[in-house]
Amino acid sequence: MAEEFVDVVRGLWDSWDDDAFIKNKESGVYADPSKVHILDHAGKYFSVKGPLNIPRSPQGHPILIQAGSSGPGQDLAARTADVVFTAQQSIAEAQAFYKSLKERVVGFGRRADAVAVMPGFLPVIGRTSKEAAEKLAELDQWTDIKSAMPLLEERIGHSLADYDLDGPLPDLPISDQLRSRAELLTALARRENLTIRQLALRVAAGRGHHIVLGTPVEIADRMQQWFDGYAADGFNVMPPFFPEGLEDFTNLVVPILQERGLFRTDYTGTTLREHLGIERPALVSA
Repeated sequence: MAEEFVDVVRGLWDSWDDDAFIKNKESGVYADPSKVHILDHAGKYFSVKGPLNIPRSPQGHPILIQAGSSGPGQDLAARTADVVFTAQQSIAEAQAFYKSLKERVVGFGRRADAVAVMPGFLPVIGRTSKEAAEKLAELDQWTDIKSAMPLLEERIGHSLADYDLDGPLPDLPISDQLRSRAELLTALARRENLTIRQLALRVAAGRGHHIVLGTPVEIADRMQQWFDGYAADGFNVMPPFFPEGLEDFTNLVVPILQERGLFRTDYTGTTLREHLGIERPALVSA
């Protein structure tokens, strides 16, 4: 259904050629009707005639961001996405996902760099590593475990009410619908010997994404390790709190990345697609 939905939406985005809207007041011609494309889609899940009643986006298409690391999710991303938002917890997991996704992208006849892998990345920054750890501990104290548990249970796909919060995460069956996130969280709990309570706090703080503690240099080092190690093309930076968490990253970490030639110092375009370095798509209907 998702595959067909994306095809329908992209077809609607291409309802008009880029130069279809003449907007000539003197001639009274607003749009050239020969440059409109009727979708007339009749599929298994959707029937949509079209066309869309707006011009084509300056980006060609808005950026398509896919989230979900299962096999079918990767195939959907490989065929249709511009960016993949993912949640690996270790560089080994991230490298394996990156390799799998890029191979699938090529398998669908696209260039490997046509899709940017951008995992969630939550930096907790301190002047020292100890200060960063203290910030995370303080963040945990602000978190109500009663609010955190439903988030964990949603991602795991099971109620944990009958288990000791300060005991280990039990072995539970994983449904296909929740497989990618549940497997990642289970692996994290096993790898770091986390209790259910600790795992729930991690999920609440990082929404299940990679939490990194350290000084600005240590944060930059981790990002460079993942980037140079083919674990990520970029990052979806998720500050732990606002505004200080974002300011710490932009004021302390970004300059280090710029010094290393890993982050831009000026924008070279005006759209998100240009900022991401992703090509403008040709008309699907062309």
